[in-house]
Amino acid sequence: MNRIFPALLLAGLLASGLPAEAASLSFSNAPQANPMNQSGTLDLFDTSIGTLQSARLTIFGVGYSTFAFNNTSASPRNVTGASEISIYTSSSLGGLADILNNLSPTLALTTSTGPLTLDTGFTSVGPIASSKSLELDLDPSIFLSAGGGSFTVWCEGTDSKSLQGQTAGVNMTLSTTAGCSATLVYDYLPNVAKVYEPASLALLGVGLMGVLANRRRKPQA
Repeated sequence: MNRIFPALLLAGLLASGLPAEAASLSFSNAPQANPMNQSGTLDLFDTSIGTLQSARLTIFGVGYSTFAFNNTSASPRNVTGASEISIYTSSSLGGLADILNNLSPTLALTTSTGPLTLDTGFTSVGPIASSKSLELDLDPSIFLSAGGGSFTVWCEGTDSKSLQGQTAGVNMTLSTTAGCSATLVYDYLPNVAKVYEPASLALLGVGLMGVLANRRRKPQA
């Protein structure tokens, strides 16, 4: 029986003080012409792995805007063109969908040509890149699932444009592309067979020392 104590102490030392672990999941889509419609799949947290402590979802958006101007007047015009690419998101996961649907839009990617002097005729500017991200610390219970599984995140993109300055005689068209991606990070405590508290380990150590001392004092047969 005495030989069990060292093994128990070692098991307790190995099982105690285990650090939290992190699992990172992601999806990514290449930009496509607006109106953009994309999706990606992420995994739910399998409760058999451990205890989920936190869940952080980051949504990324990237866009490219190309401006085409036609100055039909006989003299140069000083103008500034601007665009906004709006990315809206939702999800097949009920609790997450409620949060994303309330973000209108989830991301707004704004771009400007800056001040331009347009000669008579056509002028093209771009593509000009824009990007943005949104980080959400979410309720971990949204993502819990016994046995795992997956869910979908959807992204839709629209664009709008504006022209300021000497706009008389100037026509502007806008073409845009956009793409979305996401990263989901789970921080969790992994399941272990037995975790000894520090006080329990101390008592176990004292008991082991007592057993060893008793064996030293026992007379030899």
